[in-house]
Amino acid sequence: MIKRLIYPVPGKVGVGIHNCIAIDGRERLGPDEYYVDQIEYSVNANKKQLFYDYAKNLFPFIEIEDLEPESSGIRPMLQSPGESLKDYVIRHEEDRGFPGLINLIGIESPGLTSSLAIGKYVKGIVKEISG
Repeated sequence: MIKRLIYPVPGKVGVGIHNCIAIDGRERLGPDEYYVDQIEYSVNANKKQLFYDYAKNLFPFIEIEDLEPESSGIRPMLQSPGESLKDYVIRHEEDRGFPGLINLIGIESPGLTSSLAIGKYVKGIVKEISG
């Protein structure tokens, strides 16, 4: 079916539901995006329709019965509800009293996919501060 990761345009909270390929080759969808005020790891089977509606855009042939809830988790965010998206904050913390510290903050999905580009960017900062 799909051989690469697919990320939607970021929504109001983050990257939202996206396609992932599991190590065993299965297609996985998730996570969805919403703020929580308490830690809860139960899988909500009532969200099946939400995931189906998204999946139908990628896989027109899919049926709702093809989807099965699998796992849950919490993705930490830098912003609170109502604040603008804060993602990929990369800064030299010299002005905060930490010369040489390059801080990488809030790097969410696709952080691993972007790691080589992030490394090149940080290398440029290090070269700049090294003179």
